[in-house]
Amino acid sequence: MKKILYKLTKKYWSLLSLDHAKKNDFTVKNGLFKNLKINKDISWGKADIASKVYGLYENNIQKVLAKIKKPILIDIGAADGFFAIGCIYSGISKHCYAFEQSDLGRSALAKTAEINQVSENITIKGEVTNQNFLSLLPQNIDFSKAIVLCDIEGGEYSFFTEKILKKLEKSHIIIEIHRTQNKNDEIKLMKRVKKSFNVSVIIGSNNDFSNSPELQEMSDIDRNLIACEGRSYIGKWWYLKPL
Repeated sequence: MKKILYKLTKKYWSLLSLDHAKKNDFTVKNGLFKNLKINKDISWGKADIASKVYGLYENNIQKVLAKIKKPILIDIGAADGFFAIGCIYSGISKHCYAFEQSDLGRSALAKTAEINQVSENITIKGEVTNQNFLSLLPQNIDFSKAIVLCDIEGGEYSFFTEKILKKLEKSHIIIEIHRTQNKNDEIKLMKRVKKSFNVSVIIGSNNDFSNSPELQEMSDIDRNLIACEGRSYIGKWWYLKPL
């Protein structure tokens, strides 16, 4: 019975989220990316689109990005481009190198850039590894002017080698940390990054509904479903700041 109710809840959450996205014309109403238009042809995270519309999605990461504000964004695992396009649109960065392995994701990225009129400010690349990463970027790129944002579903442990971290030692880096079967993965990565960076750990989101009258009028259940990001465990990120 619990499994059935859980599936029904997820279905309701998805319908509720899409309904609010439609009501707001798939346009971000609050937060760092206000007025950003979200691609209606969603390739990733359909149920959390309303949290993006209301400026709630990974809002602690949005706040860090607003403080850093560098001209170059390197987005590894860019999906539909909420952060890649959002940072360009909001003026956080002037150009984004976006890496996304799926064909559908890259297509959505290009469409999102087009509808927000920032296509000339983004370079879209395919799958990235620790072997091809540096070769896919301009040879003269100034990493001191870059923010690196990484969300690759557990691939971060193998991606951030000592060589890459050394190359990025003047960059600001935000890594979403995922659970793996090997608990030592996180320990080993922390040891590597601490050689070149100060590390701050960011846990979850900090939702503020004060600027969203629509959310204030909802029931607690609907409001919290709208703010939900659908995670199986609380989100965690590392913010790496150069020493």
